[in-house]
Amino acid sequence: MKTILRVIVFSLILLITAGCGTQNHSFKKPQPGQQLIQDEKQIQINTDLAEKAKKTAETVKGVKESTAVVINNEISIAIKVSGFDRLRLKPIKAEVHDKIKEFNKDYNVYITSDKKLFKQLRQIENQIRGEQDKPLIDLQKKVNKINKDMQG
Repeated sequence: MKTILRVIVFSLILLITAGCGTQNHSFKKPQPGQQLIQDEKQIQINTDLAEKAKKTAETVKGVKESTAVVINNEISIAIKVSGFDRLRLKPIKAEVHDKIKEFNKDYNVYITSDKKLFKQLRQIENQIRGEQDKPLIDLQKKVNKINKDMQG
């Protein structure tokens, strides 16, 4: 009799705790791909502004080469500085930042001289200019990661 009572009490406890764990959400989940399409339409890539930013960066003494991507309101720039100019890296980056910010006050400007990030940003720039085999949302995620890495 005691074991039957224990089994019943244990079963009730199990049912009560299992019942508390389920919740009925009243919101409608988006169908697969639906959210992706909405985000794709909101992403704006500005190749003209990216080209202008690249040319502006290359006017700064010490910058040998640059690459830039503009997505929404963010300008991401990577520069190549070599030789003794690397000793002035901080002032060079600051000058590039200031010159680009000067004609694009509404944009966030990210700048790096890291070789790995330069390569990644150049790949994204080439993907944007060529046939896009990757969805824009993927490119934006990559650029956001690069911008995060630029900050530290």
